[in-house]
Amino acid sequence: MTAVQPGPAHAAPAGGPRTGRHARRDGGAPSGPLVPLRALAPAPQPAPGRLVIDSSHCRLTPHLASRKVAVSVDGLPLRFAWGRTPIDLPPGRHLVEIEVEGVGGRRSWGHVADAVPVASGNTVEVFYRAPALPRLAGALGPSRQRTAGFSLCVALLLAGGVALVAALLVVAAVLLG
Repeated sequence: MTAVQPGPAHAAPAGGPRTGRHARRDGGAPSGPLVPLRALAPAPQPAPGRLVIDSSHCRLTPHLASRKVAVSVDGLPLRFAWGRTPIDLPPGRHLVEIEVEGVGGRRSWGHVADAVPVASGNTVEVFYRAPALPRLAGALGPSRQRTAGFSLCVALLLAGGVALVAALLVVAAVLLG
């Protein structure tokens, strides 16, 4: 066992200016101005706000379920699965960009951008809805959104079904006739 021996290695230098928390001059007064501890403590940061993104797609586009939702908040890229996603942010206006990631280097699907205000300590919920067709913009807003291009997608599906039935009737007429 070793003991600390008093001596010059452990004592403050005699006669010279001392430094440190308890440095005193000849009169016993502190060596510098007194600084209140509150001035040294950092100012309290405002409570963060929360942005909740609710992303969805329509049932006519089930292939989008296998893709991720690409979100960019003030230029910071994020990737999420479909559904509700909370993001903690400092208070202020934030540029939110959302799109469905493309597959195999193809273009993304349903890009939309908007400025969203987030207040300190509050939760802001936004709803993203992917479009039914490529090259259309998605929808982003404070309430549930409609699917862009839904009626056109239904019309194209009906036209394709009618064309398929017509082709089958022509083939049946040629084979039977």
